[in-house]
Amino acid sequence: MTPTGRLNLILFLGIVLLGGVNGAVFSYGWWGPAFNQYVSDFWKAHTLKPAVKAGDRTISECLGVSDFYSVHLTTYFLADSSESAGGATDDLTKYDEYCDRVPGTGKVIFSITLMEKEARGETVALSFFQEESDGALKPINSLPSKPYPSGFATLEATVPHKGKYVLKVAFGEAKNKEDTIEMPIRVGQ
Repeated sequence: MTPTGRLNLILFLGIVLLGGVNGAVFSYGWWGPAFNQYVSDFWKAHTLKPAVKAGDRTISECLGVSDFYSVHLTTYFLADSSESAGGATDDLTKYDEYCDRVPGTGKVIFSITLMEKEARGETVALSFFQEESDGALKPINSLPSKPYPSGFATLEATVPHKGKYVLKVAFGEAKNKEDTIEMPIRVGQ
């Protein structure tokens, strides 16, 4: 190849590169947000350690929503093993907060925060179920429907087995599906 041919090739490649960069910059509004979301999801799934405790997560990861309501879930867990009973007084790990995953069997306390101020005047019922292998829900504990003007409700239960559970928050008379929030809870998984 002659020196003039090489120079023409380099000039042509430079023009193509410049045109491509300009095209990418000016069309960023169309493809940029989707690309950023893809990179963020990929980074989160492949490089970051998955969070276990509520304090390690963002508020949206502990949020249950329906069309009209949203609640924030914080789960407190006290293991039923003899190793965790008592223990050192400075051991604060027994006060860890969780969301939808509990590390083992034992006592759980679900703390629900009603996110909308309007929902605090309505009656709210809490129910906790164990999901059977056939998909049926076995009731474990529930609270009757009543208003929570402070915006906080708690439900205590004992999870005897590892597996899948469901926490239901029902607003008002819960006539529609939009009036109930179902939050899956995984124990020991």
